[in-house]
Amino acid sequence: MMDLQTTARTRTRADLAYESLYCAAIGGSIVALFFLVIDAWNGRPLFTPSLLGGVLFGGIAADAVNGVRLDWVAYATIVHFLVFSVIGVGVALVAHQVELRSRHPATVLFGVFAFIEWVFLVGAFLVLPGVLHQLGPYRVAAANLLAAAGIAAFLWASHRPEAWERLKQSARLA
Repeated sequence: MMDLQTTARTRTRADLAYESLYCAAIGGSIVALFFLVIDAWNGRPLFTPSLLGGVLFGGIAADAVNGVRLDWVAYATIVHFLVFSVIGVGVALVAHQVELRSRHPATVLFGVFAFIEWVFLVGAFLVLPGVLHQLGPYRVAAANLLAAAGIAAFLWASHRPEAWERLKQSARLA
């Protein structure tokens, strides 16, 4: 039986940069789109980034944010994608170190979800008081789970291209 170390492809710094960028873009975009849909459904498009920007840059309490300010939306969007850049690097580093030893997407999904959720909860506790209550913990968890699923699918596809091809072929036949 071959050792996973010998069968795994050697990853380069370029691979790490590529995966970091895509993990950040996928995760950040999914979370942003999730809350855009929720905000639009509630009749307040862009409220969530305005809430984050108001707490971070306006210095006001989360429950005092009523409307949408585009400057807060812009600032929060920049911070959002910077945070997801850090998350993307962290996830890609872990994926490179582990090389997805478990070879099972559910394990990767759980690990990525736990990491994203932990980063948000610590960040919310330290610098975003009241935001978790305003957004709702279940909505935040759902957004983070969707982001983790997107990131895990990307990592699985890039680390296991043959399995990804089999999945695509079976989806076409169904």
